[in-house]
Amino acid sequence: MNMVKVIFPLYLFTLLPLAASAQKYEPNTRWPYLYQNFTKGVVFFEGNQKSSQMDLNIHLMGNVLHYIGQDGKIYKNDDQKVTRVEIGDDAYIFSDHKLVKILANEGTNLLVLLTKGNFDALQQNGGAYGSSLNSSASRDLSSLDLGGLDTPELGKMLQEKNDGRTIPMVQQYFFIIGGQQIEATKKGVEKFVGEAKADALKQFLKEKKTKWKDELSLAQLLQFLAQ
Repeated sequence: MNMVKVIFPLYLFTLLPLAASAQKYEPNTRWPYLYQNFTKGVVFFEGNQKSSQMDLNIHLMGNVLHYIGQDGKIYKNDDQKVTRVEIGDDAYIFSDHKLVKILANEGTNLLVLLTKGNFDALQQNGGAYGSSLNSSASRDLSSLDLGGLDTPELGKMLQEKNDGRTIPMVQQYFFIIGGQQIEATKKGVEKFVGEAKADALKQFLKEKKTKWKDELSLAQLLQFLAQ
């Protein structure tokens, strides 16, 4: 059971825009980032502290926060004492040490989206995405030659930005209720509500015709779970 602190300035909204704001592009091994470009953003910390505006992005190896330093190099920012990250119009929190996007909220209860790279598929199907990987190399992520690691210079990365192999992407939805992360699947929600609310949940899912990959449908379910 994963637990996460949810401490961030509350806004007067119940449902955030659900459309993806990042441009449609394909991350690749030389540019393994969620956003096509580093984007202006702010990092919030415990104690109502926040950073100045920074150039931010999310590295798909671990869904960690990267920023551009004053020296033009790319640095990793750990999640210690970070309560919220805003990148452009998108808002994130760390859950299980990974940045997840906030899609909807009921108070401090959240519907979030984890968008990550499927590096296992990339390794196992090396031929489909570029040069093949032998069995030994496929067990070693270093064989993918990922960019953005070990504090690289932004300029060099930009030169190689389009030279990598396409990274297949995976999206997973979660609810965060009372600080607890719950898979937004029928099995995950049934386990969370237990026998006490099992009948009410069954009736709700039937009446609302809940679709487990539809964000508006999951936002309705969040309201039920937050009661």
